[in-house]
Amino acid sequence: MGFSSNAVLAKARSMYSHRMTPAKYEELIHKGSVAEIVSFLKNEPSYQDVLEEIKETNVHRGRIESLLNEQAFIETTKMLRYVPKKKQEFYKLSVIKEEIHLIIDKVRLIDSEVNDSYDLNIPSYLAQCASFDLYGLIAIDDYATLCQYMKRTPFYKVLKKNIPEDGEKVDINIMEYDFKKAYYDHVVGVIKKEFKGKKQKDLLTIVYTEIELENISKIYRLKKYFNVTEEQIRGCLITDYCRLSDSMMDMLIKAKDAEDMLKKLSSSSYKFYVDEKDFVYIEYYAEKIKYHLAKRYMRFSTDPSLVYMTYAIVHRIEINNLIHIIEGIRYGESAERIKAMLIY
Repeated sequence: MGFSSNAVLAKARSMYSHRMTPAKYEELIHKGSVAEIVSFLKNEPSYQDVLEEIKETNVHRGRIESLLNEQAFIETTKMLRYVPKKKQEFYKLSVIKEEIHLIIDKVRLIDSEVNDSYDLNIPSYLAQCASFDLYGLIAIDDYATLCQYMKRTPFYKVLKKNIPEDGEKVDINIMEYDFKKAYYDHVVGVIKKEFKGKKQKDLLTIVYTEIELENISKIYRLKKYFNVTEEQIRGCLITDYCRLSDSMMDMLIKAKDAEDMLKKLSSSSYKFYVDEKDFVYIEYYAEKIKYHLAKRYMRFSTDPSLVYMTYAIVHRIEINNLIHIIEGIRYGESAERIKAMLIY
């Protein structure tokens, strides 16, 4: 293991040591206001810098959440400085994901009848490490110009595929699927190119689990909230990297409703339980499985790439926990209700 690998590992371990503990979560969920939460987080090493500008006397919930999301990105990209340029492709995967989100936001604005297409919010922290000039997106006000602007980027292929017919709007759902599929194809390709043996296997386990959990959540939501056909469900799934058997996937897709789908799922390696009296959304269970898998690798692995990937997952879930707490306090939820939504 080289110096840079040791540095990445040490940095990730150091940042992980400052994570929120159960005792800290317990204290936070009993705070009386968002201002009190901000005051608490300002004394935490992981959050004091990003929240420094916030005055407790003038707290805007949306601004706090935006800064926490910024912190999640900055925290994981801090490790890039320890990685040689020729090995940074794997460590920049999170940048690509954020770029995709921004491009989709731009398409939504172009198609919107309410918002101005120039109202694109470009995070300065992302612009500093993006693969193209993000600020060039602002002046674009039609889809054809967007495609032309993105022609020399890896994102052009998906944009070109989704060019709408004359007078039609872009189907955002299809575009999001195409971008997600392209993103995961890229992630898997980078891992297979850069890593071998057990290291590759462990990294792919993390990625394949994430994809599979997204598929399960998608099937559940479609059955619970939409009247869709089996073929429409299949068209929304990324099945190239699915480890559930074809027969199990077929059974889940053919389930008569969401509850039946969960019963069938209980006979697989994933077991989702829903308390009918206390509604807990399916993403909670998916995130919980992902969190505990990542946490196990984070604690016991000595491989810097695996620790980096799993730290990013664990820290992202911590940020989501804090956002749940802020929203819960803001809307007067009980401490018990807020706690039920946290993953740690």
